[in-house]
Amino acid sequence: MKKIITIMLVLVLILSMGLTGCKATPANESDPVNADVPQSTSTAKDPYKDQIKIGFVPNVIGDSVAAAWGEGIKRELQYYSNVTFQVFDGKASAETQVQIMKDLINQKYDCIILQANDSAAVAGTVQEAEAAGIPVITLNLDADTPHAALVAMVDYEAGSLVADEIAKSVGDKEGNVVIIQAPPGASRGINVEKGFRDSMAKYTNMTILDAQNGEWLTEKGNEVMRDFLTKYPQIDGVFAINDAMAEGASQAVEAAGRLGKMAIWGADGEKKALEYIEQGKLTGTIYTNCFDQGATAARLALYSIGSVGQINSAQFTKTPVVKMAPIVVTKDTVNTISDNIRW
Repeated sequence: MKKIITIMLVLVLILSMGLTGCKATPANESDPVNADVPQSTSTAKDPYKDQIKIGFVPNVIGDSVAAAWGEGIKRELQYYSNVTFQVFDGKASAETQVQIMKDLINQKYDCIILQANDSAAVAGTVQEAEAAGIPVITLNLDADTPHAALVAMVDYEAGSLVADEIAKSVGDKEGNVVIIQAPPGASRGINVEKGFRDSMAKYTNMTILDAQNGEWLTEKGNEVMRDFLTKYPQIDGVFAINDAMAEGASQAVEAAGRLGKMAIWGADGEKKALEYIEQGKLTGTIYTNCFDQGATAARLALYSIGSVGQINSAQFTKTPVVKMAPIVVTKDTVNTISDNIRW
């Protein structure tokens, strides 16, 4: 109970900080930032008594991170018989997500939880939802427009932590590093890579040889890593922006007989990556409790639904952000991630 109260207090504090940074414009004053945004006439529902519909639109169904978020959301909402929760497959397509969003707006859903495929491409429909009084909570992959809230793994910080770990493993000798990138336009990928590059720049003995898009996928991560291994005879560190790509890289390195000769890092902390660390196939990852991240999004959804008409997130000039606590996981610390929080 103490843990739950602490989490809720932190959420309220972060939301309060985010809201005070947002511009609340009286109806009789012009707001050039939101001049084209229709003002919502919706009124708040009681999220614990009224009939509520919440939709979750991940980038793609089947992804381990999205599956863990969905499970966390369901676990949180199972206590509310008045809430209907449904997951919609974004099919790794911004166009598909935009169409789903439009459908949910037309069906008058009360809140949408979204993992944006492309931050810019979904911005328009996120703005439409907010203007219609439907709060949008994004997960990790943000939208390029202010909205109710973003619940994110640490991104810039995760990249920075991995850079420090790889540099530490190389020591004072000259080190060569490659990056397996996220798809262009993915805000989390951009931020993680920036954190990695900024911290890596502190180490004058380290060189980033190459960076290629792994499309978030294990198979593509494997393909990119095989290309790197062909091009570069000496690689001391590999950073894949997510664990799936890191697993693919590890498979390629093992097939080439070079496992153990370079540090291989991912970010997310999914169950399979933790197993790879235990097996010596992966050096480390940045773990996030994705069940708790999904549950946090669900709590914020209920809060936002109950605040419609009182807090107009369609007029926000900045999205309030809740960041989940990261854990650096290596072979020395992987046993601290218990089975019940592995996703």
